Amino acid sequence: MTSDRAGHAGATVTPAVRRTRAWFEVNSGWAPPDEETLTDWLVEGGSRCPDDCWADADGECAHGLATWATLLAVQAHEDDAARSEPRRSSGVR
Repeated sequence: MTSDRAGHAGATVTPAVRRTRAWFEVNSGWAPPDEETLTDWLVEGGSRCPDDCWADADGECAHGLATWATLLAVQAHEDDAARSEPRRSSGVR
């Protein structure tokens, strides 16, 4: 998995990402950090998680949640994949 948002080609949905997505189902708010904050965290050698824990940028916190760096890389990878899929015709003309 990559923690570099610009290089997210290798981002995969890990168990920590799945746990974090489930965590969002019962905890309010998808409120990712702004680009500057994320960059500052990465320069410091880590990243916050949605529950505000600190962890290695491509790791997970003690509670098993993925970091914002990981979540945003996975989301960007999924968005890129969705944009590259051929659009299906509805058959209506």
